[in-house]
Amino acid sequence: MRTIIATSIVTALFGANALALANAEPLEINEPMIPVLSHKHYLGEDSTATHYWHGENRGDMTWTPTGGNDAYSKPSAKVNPTLTAHSQKMDRGIFSYKNTFHTVYGYGLTSPTIIDGTDGLIVLDPVESVDKMRDVMTDFRRVTGNKKPVSAILYSHWHPDHYAGVRGIAGAENAKIIAHESFMDNVVKGSMGGTGPALGFRVDYSLGTLLNVEEGGRINGGLGPDFEIREHSLIVPNELVTGYRGELRTTIAGVDMQIVHVPSEASDEIIVYFPEQELLWGAEVIQGESFPNLHTIRGTKYRNPSVWYPGIDVLREFNADVLLVSHGRPVVGKAHVDDTLTAYRDAIQFTYDQSIKAINSGATQEDLIRDITLPPHLENHPWLGDFYGSIRHATKQIFVGELGWFDGDPTTLNPLHSVEASKRYVDMVGGKAKMMKFAIDACDNQDWQWCAELSTHVVRLDLEDMEPRLLKARALRALAYQETNNNWRNWYLTSAQELDGTIDYSKKINLQAPDLLKEFTTNQLVDGLKYSLNAERSIDKHFTIAFAFTDTDETHALEVRRGVAQFHEDFEGQAQTTIRMSKMAFLGLLTRNLDLNQAASSGQLKVEGEANLVPIFFNLLDKPVENPALTVR
Repeated sequence: MRTIIATSIVTALFGANALALANAEPLEINEPMIPVLSHKHYLGEDSTATHYWHGENRGDMTWTPTGGNDAYSKPSAKVNPTLTAHSQKMDRGIFSYKNTFHTVYGYGLTSPTIIDGTDGLIVLDPVESVDKMRDVMTDFRRVTGNKKPVSAILYSHWHPDHYAGVRGIAGAENAKIIAHESFMDNVVKGSMGGTGPALGFRVDYSLGTLLNVEEGGRINGGLGPDFEIREHSLIVPNELVTGYRGELRTTIAGVDMQIVHVPSEASDEIIVYFPEQELLWGAEVIQGESFPNLHTIRGTKYRNPSVWYPGIDVLREFNADVLLVSHGRPVVGKAHVDDTLTAYRDAIQFTYDQSIKAINSGATQEDLIRDITLPPHLENHPWLGDFYGSIRHATKQIFVGELGWFDGDPTTLNPLHSVEASKRYVDMVGGKAKMMKFAIDACDNQDWQWCAELSTHVVRLDLEDMEPRLLKARALRALAYQETNNNWRNWYLTSAQELDGTIDYSKKINLQAPDLLKEFTTNQLVDGLKYSLNAERSIDKHFTIAFAFTDTDETHALEVRRGVAQFHEDFEGQAQTTIRMSKMAFLGLLTRNLDLNQAASSGQLKVEGEANLVPIFFNLLDKPVENPALTVR
């Protein structure tokens, strides 16, 4: 579906030429491709059903609105109408099945499910922020009148929207916490022990956390109304599902549960089947009411579709009567659950198979994004809209995941650096003014992608020159207003703010929050330092520094050896320097809440051996760049 774009002229801030630089606004609004209610799909063309969930309207499922919608849900010329309809699916409320299974919906990206057991509650996937989870529990208890304590909490996988709000649950520290055995390793790798800093600032772009909720800003989170972590927490799991595709059968508060490891959207994903009720909680194996993020543009390891869709077949084998998930509304009725699961797995297999087929015929990433589209019966399925994942970026990642980045043209093996290439392109067309004329003409002709590409060459010549930056921002906003995919829209709009200088980093996500780090083990904390080592400054250094933790009786070491830092767990050798301190003091140094000299003078840190190596070592560690430019570069 296309939305027609027109030009709106704004007041110039940076000279007369900027008069041509304007925010584009869609004028024509069409009907949404995927409406709020799905009954035409599930119940037939002539259905007059109005219930809020998918599938059958039975007396055992109810919906209780609790008020409000945190998504932007008003029709607007700056929002694709299909995206507006998607926001209108996200009203806050509680879905209750047999007054026992309660999905508290619309409070964040994730919708926790709370199960009423005989003498306690079981919470599946706390939402992403402590304050949001408090609201979930408050409204759940108000609506249901249930005052039982929480007996158990389950994290389906390591992404923060499935655990970070856990301390918003009163008594959570006394509950059984269930996850897969690889959960904590994945949390560490996704925070201070790996690519956490990069994921942090890229999440801000893809999920729009730096944007305001408004017609020209963030509309929804794709899988829920928003994704804002205002308070990040973690409690380490104390009961684990072990093994690849391992299974744990347990009874908690009188509720029989079959917990199964189903690698899919995440490598540590676990789902739960409740045999007595024939109810399946699919976690994020069924990611939500959107095409799945077979790749996420914020960055991730390869999510192999050939692993994901067979995982859905595991879910299909349960032949469940009711399907609940971490993102999205319930599906009721065996036939409708099967329809949903089958369509979802077929969309993934179709995308993978057709990508492989095209790759085997010589297709490049550029070909895949344009040539492979879902068949109509899947494209318009209620659970496969282009809101979060997209077949457009999934096919490109399949190429990279299967073959790597090289497209086969040897000129791409060692191309000119993009900045140097841009300088040559500008010179080739006759200079900066000529290139700007081409870019402005492209924008005036509503050729927004071409305008963005042409203006990028001029931006690279002088990053402080606002005229090409404003022009590119105009083109990116125009592209955003046509989009249904929230990740693409948010990235366009956040990049536009970076270009025009209005970006606000005060709302950025912190994936290295203190409550998170204090749950890491000492070996995870020490090992994570290797990613901060400055290779240039350490290229002539070779020494070993040990960290002896006085409160855990553990010693771990890092051997700095000419540009690398090798981690030695449970170190028993001879180190040039040993630092004795508590884990909390070490955390203070890592978070820079504790000064090195202050720690030594106050006795929180004691040094044995060559004391001069202590400041040398810490001076070899670089802090990640605070707010790196992703667009203006």
